[in-house]
Amino acid sequence: MTSLISKKKGKVRASSRRLLRDFEVFQSALNHVCLELAKMIVRDGEGVHRVVTVRVNGAKTIQDADAAARAVANSALVKTSWHGGDPNWGRIIDAIGYSPATVVEEKIDIGYSATGGKKILWSLKRGQPTPATFKALCAAVAPKEFELHINLNLGQAGAVMYACDLTEAYVDYNKGDVTDPTTLGG
Repeated sequence: MTSLISKKKGKVRASSRRLLRDFEVFQSALNHVCLELAKMIVRDGEGVHRVVTVRVNGAKTIQDADAAARAVANSALVKTSWHGGDPNWGRIIDAIGYSPATVVEEKIDIGYSATGGKKILWSLKRGQPTPATFKALCAAVAPKEFELHINLNLGQAGAVMYACDLTEAYVDYNKGDVTDPTTLGG
């Protein structure tokens, strides 16, 4: 810190650059830790069987990308299809459609990949089913973790959301019993 208040310009500049570089390293590490903690929260949910990274690209705005990702990630029908290992793009496009995002159904692409994988198996391109087989699509959503890729093909904005399936175990854990008020939430 002493060099920051020094009148020698060289020391001030060098120290400022070093502090900026240190801050950037710290910020990067903090971002990494926060992201990993967020993923852990999803993985540790009651009854979670599958964790899905929902990647929306090609939206007109960041708000549209976020709205589409949230609608898919929060859809009970989509979440139950994930639990069943069903690559049901109809439920996904339905959730996108009822989101406030600007969408054109005939432009939407939907696909699946391994977590961190580069190869995407597309189930829908430009609003039309692809030649991908049901067996191949089921295999793509069978792992405990996978990525769902949605391209709205309307712009440059994107969003990422971490979600999980909806299982019977989750319902059993959270339903309570009306004959026993101690099991009910407050």
